[in-house]
Amino acid sequence: MSKNKRFTIAVLVSRLFDPVWMIPAMLAAAATWSLYNGLRWRFIVILFLLDGLIPFIYFVHLLKTKEISDWDTTKRNQRFRLYGFVILIHAIGVTFAWILGKIILAKILFAFWTLALVFGLVTLFWKISIHTGVSSAAVAFLMILIGPRVAWLYILVLLIGWARVVMKKHTLVQALAGMILAPVLLLTVF
Repeated sequence: MSKNKRFTIAVLVSRLFDPVWMIPAMLAAAATWSLYNGLRWRFIVILFLLDGLIPFIYFVHLLKTKEISDWDTTKRNQRFRLYGFVILIHAIGVTFAWILGKIILAKILFAFWTLALVFGLVTLFWKISIHTGVSSAAVAFLMILIGPRVAWLYILVLLIGWARVVMKKHTLVQALAGMILAPVLLLTVF
């Protein structure tokens, strides 16, 4: 396979499994579980607005104002403001769920918030792969919900790590660190 074709496939994989889509997908999984267990749909809509739409709008704003140079937020120092905002917004979502008595959902959201906080803190000193972190956390979360029969999805996480390295957005160590840290944290918090 040619270098150009490899790069094109890497970009496609990276965009398909982008945290911009994966984080709302994880929220959707938590929301679906919550709806299945009796949570009202109005709360879920508020949660999606708070934890999904508002961070995305802020991300697009940072792109348009050139405070972030590219979709991947390649420059580590440009991630601080975005990650800080996301951590704050997710904390509000956790608090909102807790105050309204949605304790199990609040605990799930707290686990996701913990991931965001730790990855944000790591990013202050080192560039870790959020792509591999979010995707491996998603697989770990599915394993918690469904069981080990979905463990094969870690093959996709390896593919995402490969894509990030091929695109030169991360080193192999940065991609592996995201892959390993996220599920370990998520399983520890759960």
